[in-house]
Amino acid sequence: MHEERAGITRSDAVMGGRLLALAHENGYSELTEEVAALVSSSGSDSPSQITPPLYGGVLRWTVSTIADVVVDKIGPQVRGDESFELTIRTESGRHVRPEELPQPESTVMKAVVDALAGDSVAARSDLDEVVFAMDWASQMEALVEAVLWLDRLLDTPVPDGNDTPPW
Repeated sequence: MHEERAGITRSDAVMGGRLLALAHENGYSELTEEVAALVSSSGSDSPSQITPPLYGGVLRWTVSTIADVVVDKIGPQVRGDESFELTIRTESGRHVRPEELPQPESTVMKAVVDALAGDSVAARSDLDEVVFAMDWASQMEALVEAVLWLDRLLDTPVPDGNDTPPW
């Protein structure tokens, strides 16, 4: 999901980078405070479909960056490959598909899969569900979890070509 097609601005990327830095530095209370401020300032009680709030742009930046990192780690063959299946390995070692996750994580994961498939319209539609239809707590959870996922993914070593990726 390239930024120009996804409606991501420079300020969205700057804020996303700030949140990622907080996650990387284990600044979890600061991370949640920053995300709470984003969600609160978005005015989600009366969303405007014309001008998405900064929150939506930061969420789109985070999702598109997750997709880009997956491509960087696994290879360009996953971009646009609709047969590529993304699963999450839980702490207990169980592999979970996107639709098995609770909301809002399942919607964010589906947006990552859509971004990998090259369908930026579907990815944006998935995220609009979070931005415009979910409550404040779900919006907070979606962005915090996505940022933490991106941080962990960046720290994950590149898998051996014969190995299953460790995420």
